Amino acid sequence: MSDKIKITPVNRGKRPAFFDDPAIDQLMAIVMSMSAEMSVLYDRVDTIERLLDNKGTLSRDDIEAFRPDQDTEDERNVRRNEYIARLFRIIHEERESLVSHDKMDEYNELMDELAKP
Repeated sequence: MSDKIKITPVNRGKRPAFFDDPAIDQLMAIVMSMSAEMSVLYDRVDTIERLLDNKGTLSRDDIEAFRPDQDTEDERNVRRNEYIARLFRIIHEERESLVSHDKMDEYNELMDELAKP
């Protein structure tokens, strides 16, 4: 008898939609999935480089058994945050320009109000 537990995924309704065009939601899901995989690859390469620096050689077992210390985990978290910032830079910049534009509209409205006799 196998000790492995098999979990069957259960769909619980429709995927959330964020955009008017479902194709954009699908594209975003693909990009986010690929980005997550890329982040895992960054960590794996970092593991390989650290093992090579420390031992000079490595095996698959070394890679699988590696557990980062707190300093390494902190470095990886900084890298992940920078990576996420780069991924969402265009969205963030667009949002910032909208916010700035909204504030400029508020400023102009205030100036118009103040200019009234």
